[in-house]
Amino acid sequence: MQPRDRGRQLSRGLTLVELMVALAIGLVLSLAVALAMLSMGRQFRTVGANASAQINAQLALALIDGAGRTAGAGLFTNSQPLCQRFNAWRNGSVVSNGAPLMPARIIDGGSATASDRLVFSASTATGALSGMAVLDAMASVDANIVISDAGRLAANEMAIVAVPGSTSVPCTLFQVSAAPGVVSTCGGNATQCKSVPHASNSTFNPAAGTFADEPRYGFTSAGAVNGPAVVVGMGTAFRQSAFAVMCDTLVQYDAFTDTPTCSVGPLAFSGGANALISDIVQLHAQYGISSIPSSDIVTSWVSASGTTWSNPSADNVGRIKAVRVVIVSRAKEPAGEAVTAASCTNSGGVVNTGPCSFDDAEAPVIDLGSVSIPSGGNWRHYRYRVHQAVMPLRNVIWSN
Repeated sequence: MQPRDRGRQLSRGLTLVELMVALAIGLVLSLAVALAMLSMGRQFRTVGANASAQINAQLALALIDGAGRTAGAGLFTNSQPLCQRFNAWRNGSVVSNGAPLMPARIIDGGSATASDRLVFSASTATGALSGMAVLDAMASVDANIVISDAGRLAANEMAIVAVPGSTSVPCTLFQVSAAPGVVSTCGGNATQCKSVPHASNSTFNPAAGTFADEPRYGFTSAGAVNGPAVVVGMGTAFRQSAFAVMCDTLVQYDAFTDTPTCSVGPLAFSGGANALISDIVQLHAQYGISSIPSSDIVTSWVSASGTTWSNPSADNVGRIKAVRVVIVSRAKEPAGEAVTAASCTNSGGVVNTGPCSFDDAEAPVIDLGSVSIPSGGNWRHYRYRVHQAVMPLRNVIWSN
């Protein structure tokens, strides 16, 4: 071969067939890489969605558990409940007219598709929460209350006057209208005491005749006077921490002062509610009850429905020793197909539309069939996590 022919052969390059083969191999490799990345992306989204739902449920339960552990603080004295019914007024309206005073109350949602609400009542006072004895009979239902000189109450603080352990005499929530003054007329039961004023006002102290049953409290029971009565300071506020699911969000508010509502687009809440955790779609709760009030052993779990437990009697309130809660959270984004089973039946035979909660025959029913979803979606296209907790009502148990 001549030198000129050798140079032509070296500079010839790739043929069209060789280019097409190389291009095809490159496309196959690119497709494989793209499919691998797509699969990894789906896995990351799945893991992220599951983690998000799980964390949200755990946070929601932690917040509820924190409020539940203080339920009933200040509502017991000398191992007795202050009362089992109470009168309360706020801003010109009756808040409670002899309704049960419950450390923990469940407001039933009305069906398995609707969430329940939880309300935990407790004092905000610090320090000792023991009762201060009422030493003299009240002249009228709106008269000053004479208590022992050791009492520590300040103007504008909240307090409850009650006959501890009574099943028939309601207690009364009131606001101290001025600083208590030292007096010597103590009904013959002490040489020095304090007079606590609670003059009628538009905030917490109504005029006489507001409630159906308005007791006069005293050192002992005599005629129209009920005793032995005590006054317990509630601090700067009477707290009723409430939890509810609104617009797929767990919110917390003060049930004594607020009745919140929500709206979407944009998401907003009124009535003093604080949005805590998003993507919470259901909350269900049950009472753990004992056979008798003096026992602390939970023998069964009941929902707050029906005539017995939607508005429990004073005796039944004393049987409530614990609360168990179920939180259902949802992943933020739906999957492309159904990823949640249509139903679940627990070992106790309870049938749920969606996942199961507790595994016994008394477990609350979860029904996600009415959960709000974006247009064109399906509730089964979301991943859900169910978290549950049992909260002993410690202040109730300690009172026995």
